[in-house]
Amino acid sequence: MAAAISTTTALQAKGMLCDPGSHFDGRYEVERKHRVHSLEPFRSKILSMGAVPFTLGNVETDIFLDQPDGRLASNDQQQVVRLMQPSGRVLWICKGPGSDRCVAMDLDGSEKALEMLSALGFVETGRLVKQRDIYFAGDFHITLDRLEGLGCFVEIAVMTDAADSLSYWATRIGEFADGLGLDAAQAEERSYRAMMTGKDGVGDLPQT
Repeated sequence: MAAAISTTTALQAKGMLCDPGSHFDGRYEVERKHRVHSLEPFRSKILSMGAVPFTLGNVETDIFLDQPDGRLASNDQQQVVRLMQPSGRVLWICKGPGSDRCVAMDLDGSEKALEMLSALGFVETGRLVKQRDIYFAGDFHITLDRLEGLGCFVEIAVMTDAADSLSYWATRIGEFADGLGLDAAQAEERSYRAMMTGKDGVGDLPQT
């Protein structure tokens, strides 16, 4: 009983409302993101399906980093330090090459990590801020995002280590999205950063 209470307290300290289990385990992320007029109808739908809240009310600031010559961007890669408030959680995320490969880890704080990356020659290339709620529904994590200047988005995603399962998960996600009434014509292939800059870019970052 004491161990269960301790685990719950540790999760709450990171702003987590439930144990993520294996939802964020894997080297590949398969996702489908849709632009929507309002998040609330989709929040109601997933809750009616039994979706479980994981984090609510977080504001995420993504700090993008690259070498001065832009070698990561030219190789279809991203290096990001993500700050989450009010949970205080910090993630170091490396994505690419390509839109499916990603790895992320929790950090105790951002200041030393940014100092170390700066010492290695990395420079900040941009920032992105979004309001984000995450829910779990079966195999999927569902993200409800709001970004000033871009609007509202619903993303359905899953992480996996099996490269040969990517098409299978893409089909499963498509079926789930159709069940929510998400219009395939409104699917957005670009990352938020690419949308902000008006450029093509690697896929949106994982919610780990």
